[in-house]
Amino acid sequence: MNTPEPPAPRRFPRRVYGAGSEPDARFSLANERTFLAWIRTALALISAGVALEAFVLPIAPAFRLGASLLLILLGVVVAGLLLAIGLLIQ
Repeated sequence: MNTPEPPAPRRFPRRVYGAGSEPDARFSLANERTFLAWIRTALALISAGVALEAFVLPIAPAFRLGASLLLILLGVVVAGLLLAIGLLIQ
């Protein structure tokens, strides 16, 4: 007997998946890998800023503090941009 196959589950958001065919999974996985690479970059920048301030290095204290704050701020900005972009595309 020929039984009909159940319909494929609907994808959300409908405005993105309302037309066309199902995207290739490789694209979704590549996008996820790129997103995770940017997350790692943001964490590395924040970690470098904290480490630069935590270790006593033979650098002028004002320069060390400025560089630390710059690295931390840059990491927070990258993470914030990722969050904003993620919310926009969802």
